[in-house]
Amino acid sequence: MQLSREDLIGAYRRMATIRQFEERLHEEIKSGEIAGFTHLYAGQEAVAVGICDQLTIEDKIVSTHRGHGHCIAKGCDVKGMMQEIFGRAGGTCKGRGGSMHIADLSIGMLGANGIVGGGAPQAVGAALAAKLDKKGRVAIAFSGDGACNQGTTFEAMNMAVVTKAPAIFVFENNHYSEHTGVDYAVGT
Repeated sequence: MQLSREDLIGAYRRMATIRQFEERLHEEIKSGEIAGFTHLYAGQEAVAVGICDQLTIEDKIVSTHRGHGHCIAKGCDVKGMMQEIFGRAGGTCKGRGGSMHIADLSIGMLGANGIVGGGAPQAVGAALAAKLDKKGRVAIAFSGDGACNQGTTFEAMNMAVVTKAPAIFVFENNHYSEHTGVDYAVGT
């Protein structure tokens, strides 16, 4: 299906917003005012937008430690996200979650996750809830290439198949599981 000009421009704007957010955050990290670790999503914008543009707010997503792009693509408030990263009370989680734990349940963003492979079981739980609701909704588990080797991911995928849960597993391969090359660590 060919997207309309308006849809294409909207997708481009969301991708550009993600890139600008990450570039600004990259500069802000240098100030030393951001507590904890911050992992950027720059370069993968099209994946988040391409997937999330197909979803409604009733569909759920679970993200990774590189979750800013997924959050923005799903519709999280950009200012609220930045406040969250800076630990401010106006943040999406009242400044308590930080960069790796941004969530907004009101739009179906169940949260980013600092545990490699930790989001897959959460997404299957959300998918099972969607199955019980019988409204045709899905749950998306975003993961990186590092998560594809995790037992929790394998178990979640198996459970989704066995229970016929409407879960979709999206693996974004940036070729480096944090520091380990994919050719060394992934057998597929």
